Amino acid sequence: MVKKPTADLLVQASTVHTMDPASAPVTALAVRDGMIVAAAGPDGVHDLLATWRGPKTVVLDEPGLVVLPAFVDTHNHLMITASDVLGVPVSEARDISQLVGRVRERAERTPSGQWVVSGAAWHELQLAERRLPTAAELDGATTDHPVLVLRGGHNGVLNTAGLRAAGIDRDTPDVPGGFIVCDPAGHPTGWVQGGALVRVQKLLPPLPEVELAAGLAQTAARYAAHGLGTVRDPAITPSEWRTYVKAQAVGQLSVRSHAMIFSPREAIEAAGSIDAYLDFLEEEGIKPGVGDGLLRMWGLKFVLDGGVEAAALEQPYADRPDYYGELKWSRDDLTHALATCVQRGWPVGIHVMGDRGIALLLDAIREVSEQIGPIPAGKLVIEHGGLIADRIGDAVALGVHITAQQALLDGLGQALIRAWGTERTAALFPWRKLVDSGVCVSAGTDHPIGPLNPMRAIHGMTTRETPAGLLGPEHAIGRAEAVRLYTVAGARLVGAPATGTLAPGSPADLAIYSADPLTCPDAELFELTPAATVVAGRLAYRRE
Repeated sequence: MVKKPTADLLVQASTVHTMDPASAPVTALAVRDGMIVAAAGPDGVHDLLATWRGPKTVVLDEPGLVVLPAFVDTHNHLMITASDVLGVPVSEARDISQLVGRVRERAERTPSGQWVVSGAAWHELQLAERRLPTAAELDGATTDHPVLVLRGGHNGVLNTAGLRAAGIDRDTPDVPGGFIVCDPAGHPTGWVQGGALVRVQKLLPPLPEVELAAGLAQTAARYAAHGLGTVRDPAITPSEWRTYVKAQAVGQLSVRSHAMIFSPREAIEAAGSIDAYLDFLEEEGIKPGVGDGLLRMWGLKFVLDGGVEAAALEQPYADRPDYYGELKWSRDDLTHALATCVQRGWPVGIHVMGDRGIALLLDAIREVSEQIGPIPAGKLVIEHGGLIADRIGDAVALGVHITAQQALLDGLGQALIRAWGTERTAALFPWRKLVDSGVCVSAGTDHPIGPLNPMRAIHGMTTRETPAGLLGPEHAIGRAEAVRLYTVAGARLVGAPATGTLAPGSPADLAIYSADPLTCPDAELFELTPAATVVAGRLAYRRE
């Protein structure tokens, strides 16, 4: 007698949002071996439960449960967030004195001469002084250690020992694609941006692998607690990829990660050419699609312009009327690098925020298509594309995917208004135009720069309310549209094993709530978190 297969997990809910418009109503799912194997509506729930329940089946059937596909965040720095666990926790500081005190505490238990590095998930507007610290102020923490206080992905502040270790003094010119801030007398203040920060980061020793893997496990568990099933991690190093592989092998990942190797222009030039750079990665076993279980290598991450302080704009900055931002690539060099990557099968995501940068990138992509023919869908991706409104038609014509992050207006809205002005800030991420145009677009957070909770981002996408006020209400979209960009559209970009829908044959990645995220009042979204999250058929999180 053949033994009847049973489910690993059964979910009975009031509603299952399958994200398939052709689907009949579903209120129950059966999961086995990481996949959805059966679904039923109200009339078939009894039979599904009777057929698939076994002695070891886990059953989730609290009254009123609502199920969505687990969220797919297509631009989320899981590895940087894990690294922050190990850095100096300056995010706790509320003024520069407290920040310096946190650095001093870490320096006191760090051997003399070793780097002291902070976490990056904070902003100076949280400080009473509303500015970055200076090298002189950081010297108050230690003069025996080089210090790098990171802020986000593009900025850092060095103490005097750090400036000395990096070879930065009053005679050091600005680094291409970045700048070194100096006082009126020409002395560096400690603030380095863009390419100048990349130069400093090359000096840092790699984080201890065991500790970083533990930070990765802790961070991935927190992500699952917010309903995330998949992230696309856009800035890791080859050594961090190896940490990822080992963490996956021992079960320390609880969300899927599609990783991208951070590939600044400086690293490619140091290799001698884009071909030599790709040769090096491939010789290390790093290729698109490698990985197993919850881990995959997606491709490369290029950076074309900066963020709040250095995005390449057509019109000058509001707070710096003689400044237009930074371009880190020429169009010809970028075109050559992208064409080479496409021909060798490497997807590339290109960070670009400003309208001037977006125009250059789209022109380069057009040249690539003219040189080598049609570009496969999803091979070249615009990361952020903040001020893309006037060039959406070009993105549609070229088949370019855009990853956009409403959460950045939560995390950086006030800073953006100060640097760019209210009008340009309100024009960021024009969701209504993006959706109506039919362009390939997906949603994310850029965490840790933006808040992690997808529901908070969905609130912003549908109301355009931010901590800095109502910004661009004409760009708001509907709740179901926003959820679709966070599930189906994201899954389409990262590819298998994610699908973003809930039907037999789909991966069992579920976000399960006690209230309906598609219909609850707007204000409830801020605090809405899952009752449970299932990734690859396993309970990655369950609320106590």
